[in-house]
Amino acid sequence: MEPEIEKNEMIYMKKTNVFFVVFLSVLTLGIYIGYWFLSRKKDIIRLREQNYIPFKWWWVFIIFLVVSFIYQFLGAAFLTDLGLNFFDSLDTICSFFYLGLLYYSTFRLKELLEEEVEEIFSPVLLVLFHIWYLQYKINRLVDAGGNL
Repeated sequence: MEPEIEKNEMIYMKKTNVFFVVFLSVLTLGIYIGYWFLSRKKDIIRLREQNYIPFKWWWVFIIFLVVSFIYQFLGAAFLTDLGLNFFDSLDTICSFFYLGLLYYSTFRLKELLEEEVEEIFSPVLLVLFHIWYLQYKINRLVDAGGNL
């Protein structure tokens, strides 16, 4: 049973400059993307209370990305060639899982927002620009005085 949002209850999602989101995503090598979902957890849950986006997995992948980031700089100093190959393989596998989680979460949030504000999101732009496109649409809805 899904709780419905009353018509007079305002849903607020944080407005952030899209260029800032892109900059932080690139600067942190993807760690900010996980933070973006986790920082909006309460707002997303207010849209639908069932566990629609796997927030616990975002914590796992933030930790993975931090460890991977450190490994890329310090791995060669502490590991043999066999250890480097093992961690490179593990890094590749986890990167594909990360991308799967990113697109799963992005499209689930798109569905929630489309139901709430009756705005159409382009699937092609969503695949190419994921949270950047979502943030752009959220900013436009907030600027237009929408229920976000």
